Amino acid sequence: MASTITKALITLCFTFFFSSTLSVNSSSTSFNPNLSSIRNFCRSKPYPDACFDSLKLSVSINISPSIFNYLLQTLDTALSEAGKLTNHLFNGGGASNVIEKQKGTMQDCNELHGITVSSLKKSVSRIKSGDSKQLADARSYLSATLTNTNTCLQGLDSASGSFKPVLVNSLGNIYKQVSNSLSMVPKTGKKGHKNRLLLGFPSWMKQKGRRILQGGDDEYDPSEVITVAADGTGNFSTINDAINFAPNNSYDRVIIYVREGVYEENVEIPSHKTNIVLLGDGNNATFITGNRSVVDGWTTFRSATVAVSGDGFLARDITIENSAGPAKHQAVALRVNADLVALYKCSINGYQDTLYAHSFRQFYRECDISGTIDYIFGNAAVIFQACNIISRMPMPGQFTVITAQ
Repeated sequence: MASTITKALITLCFTFFFSSTLSVNSSSTSFNPNLSSIRNFCRSKPYPDACFDSLKLSVSINISPSIFNYLLQTLDTALSEAGKLTNHLFNGGGASNVIEKQKGTMQDCNELHGITVSSLKKSVSRIKSGDSKQLADARSYLSATLTNTNTCLQGLDSASGSFKPVLVNSLGNIYKQVSNSLSMVPKTGKKGHKNRLLLGFPSWMKQKGRRILQGGDDEYDPSEVITVAADGTGNFSTINDAINFAPNNSYDRVIIYVREGVYEENVEIPSHKTNIVLLGDGNNATFITGNRSVVDGWTTFRSATVAVSGDGFLARDITIENSAGPAKHQAVALRVNADLVALYKCSINGYQDTLYAHSFRQFYRECDISGTIDYIFGNAAVIFQACNIISRMPMPGQFTVITAQ
């Protein structure tokens, strides 16, 4: 019964939104799905021509004219465009015909495109579910897809080669269809009581994850903990080896205990390493440090000391730093482009572009974040709770800027 009511509500929500968007006259009792009315509907979208090209087939194949069907058709077009880009990247020899000026440009695009395809598919699934609560998930996935596309385009901006225009055009087509799709998803968030977010954990964080962050050792089996020790007394001596050992696409939390020490490595947590938990001995005892930078030839995205692409990542009692220094300009300490990520009592230190809160939903509690220029930046839906935001002395002639988007 509850499911039926929920589906009825979401249908009502889509119907109301569709009626408002079309601005039909009050005397009208039906909608005529001709090309003129579709063009009128698309006029209010971010990319009207792309919208029309996607929806004009609805007349010939007799798709019922509702915002729900139009949204799904636009997403289907976005997935089709994404499939073309997949072919360019992996089957058409596109990567070999792009000359990188910055190390990691095509690697960034390949990884982000994989996440984009997954996010688009999950968006379709959430919308088809008929559950209004899952519309927030769909909006998060679509927003992340736009950020992924932009990041790849930014990297390609400095590249050259015969295949670059093909990739740029393909990325542009995806961006347009996803932008239009996002504009069709109605906002269903509850109004009021937003100040309650300041009092506890975000609603998307489950109880078990909260207890792990707060030190609840009874939430996991100690015998299943993977131990990393720089002196070789653990299961592994590097964090990357422990992550590589962890199961892929895990539904359960994978606990990795990182003992006191300094770990000089660039840690990568790829998208298929889900629900990884890094537990340190304290942000004054467990350090992960790297020194990649844009000046040394890396993309901003690839410069991160710790890069998190796996959903459900948690970290506690660890310091993450990029020691490249202010003269190296963009040098990321922590980059997060994964959903439902939380850090507790961690220190994130650098200079320019310290914390790259790239995309999806993130939560930072009682963390210290330091830097000089744009040291908290990105497009994520992020909450900072009881954190210390510390501005360091910039280079002569520079100005301290905390955030950027």
